[in-house]
Parts: sequence; C-alpha cells; structure tokens
Amino acid sequence: MRIAIYDLDRTLTRAPTFTPFLHFAAARLAPWRLAFSPVWIVLMLLYKAKLYSRTTLKRMGMKLMTGSAPLAELERVGEEFASRRIAAGGLMPGALQLLAEDRAAGARLVIATAAFGFYARAFAQALDIPDLIATRWDGRDIPGGNCYGAEKLARVQAWMEAQGIDPDDCTIRFVSDSFADAPLLDVADEAIFATGSDSEAARAHSRGWQAADLSRGDVG
Repeated sequence: MRIAIYDLDRTLTRAPTFTPFLHFAAARLAPWRLAFSPVWIVLMLLYKAKLYSRTTLKRMGMKLMTGSAPLAELERVGEEFASRRIAAGGLMPGALQLLAEDRAAGARLVIATAAFGFYARAFAQALDIPDLIATRWDGRDIPGGNCYGAEKLARVQAWMEAQGIDPDDCTIRFVSDSFADAPLLDVADEAIFATGSDSEAARAHSRGWQAADLSRGDVG
C-alpha cells in the first residue's frame, strides 16, 4: 500500500490559514470582534517570546475571535473560507501535481495538519482527499493538544493503527514545509520538504529529505 500524507498550510495552500480564518470567521459571525485584531497580534508576539504554547495561543485566538460559536457554524464558515481561498488561487501548483501523481499511483491520500479540522476538512473535500488528521476543537478547548511536531507523528501512527494498516506493509510519502514536522519526515519512506529557499533546501537535503518548490507547476 502507498500512503501519501500532506501538510496543509504552505504545503497544499500558498499561505498560512489560521489567522486569515480567525478574521474571516469574525467578519461572518460577529464583526465587532474584528476590533480585537490588535490583541491577537500581541498574543502572537507573546507566543514568539515563548510565554506559552501553540496550543494555548490557538485556544486564545479561537475564544478571542469566534467566542462560543457552535461547531456547526464554524464548519459552515470554514467551507466558505476554503472555497474562497481555493477560488482565489490559494493552492500550490506543485502540490496539485504531486497529488495527481499519488492519485494515479493508487495512493491513499491523507492531510495531516495542525489546522483545525472544522475548516481543514473543507480543503480536504475540495481536493478529494478522504482522510484528515487535524487539530480538534470542542467549542471550548483543544482535546489532545495541537496536531504539530511529535504529536502529528503520534496521530498519524494512531490513525494507521485504527485503520489496520501495518507500517511494514506500506510506503509513506510525506510532504511538508515545516521543520517542526521533522519527526514524521524522518520516518517517511519519501520525505519532501516544500520550500523555495536554497538554504532551507540545503538543510532538508542534509537530513536526507528531498526539497521541492511547490509554488511552481513543475516539481520534477
């Protein structure tokens, strides 16, 4: 079995999605919350200063910009958000090429992302990717924490076990733009690091990964 796993932000999409989603959701659900945008910037700066975790940052962002919006409402807004991003050319041409190759090879396609599932699912559906591993939101908190770094590898392994997939009986391709995904890139049979930076590409090659600029239509 061949499994092709893709990160979402800056791998399948050209740009990060979380902050844009927060502003999009606030505008749709409670426009007055857009006044909190400067507060969100401060919270991100404090995270950069390592005063709290990414999980805490994302929890605060959700509460600040979406309040207690029901999950069904977030999913509805997430579908519109994904649709608009895709229609505006927000996907990486090179990633679409790799997806086509994987689909033609009969690979099982998966998105594994730190993005919240309520909007990442809309991207997965639009791209006809049946399996999604993402950060969860229960309306108040983030059960299990952020699907990021070592946690993403653990979630992928748990998904494979739940699906009855023996890692020894499959070949895994993983595509990501983030060095935080090194735990999963290191165990993949084919690791592709998405970057247009020569220095990042050299760093990826030093770890035994391939490197590809997915902003281009031809990644060969």
